[in-house]
Amino acid sequence: MRKEAGGSFTWISGYSEYKNWKTGEPSNRGNCATISSLTKLMATKDCGVRLPFVCIQEGNINVILVKESKSWEEALEHCRGLNSSAFGFDLISVQHGDEQENIMNKVMEADTKEVWTGLRFLGDDWLWVDGENMLNTSLNQCPMQEQHCGALSKNYTGSIEAKDCSERKNFLCYRFPL
Repeated sequence: MRKEAGGSFTWISGYSEYKNWKTGEPSNRGNCATISSLTKLMATKDCGVRLPFVCIQEGNINVILVKESKSWEEALEHCRGLNSSAFGFDLISVQHGDEQENIMNKVMEADTKEVWTGLRFLGDDWLWVDGENMLNTSLNQCPMQEQHCGALSKNYTGSIEAKDCSERKNFLCYRFPL
């Protein structure tokens, strides 16, 4: 939840009637809102404060768009760092047709022109970080030295493009049960 220009708070994604504010809130202490896991009460906070967060499942796939610009390896580390005792996280591996519309809707919300996926050129082949085989690729089987990481573009074609792994982009993590 974030404060709009007019001073009222609105949900960043979707809509909810939930507005269980703590006494004295909303205040002018920040432009974002938190919900206490203990009291379930909302309070204002500065948006720069780093806190745990909850992601909402949309459709039949658990996909999180991370709006931080990181290199491919930093994005991989970030996703894997979200692991818990019940769920694992990784950069998304997506084959053409796999929840493509839901995934592209997430891509369109990104702050960068492309988002990282879990596709990497290693040895002499394109591989997904989850071990799945790459199907129906139009990617060059001999990419330029620096273009060894796969990104989905906002151009809405759904095709993955080879990019320089050091470029800084938003990225998609997916959640899976352990």
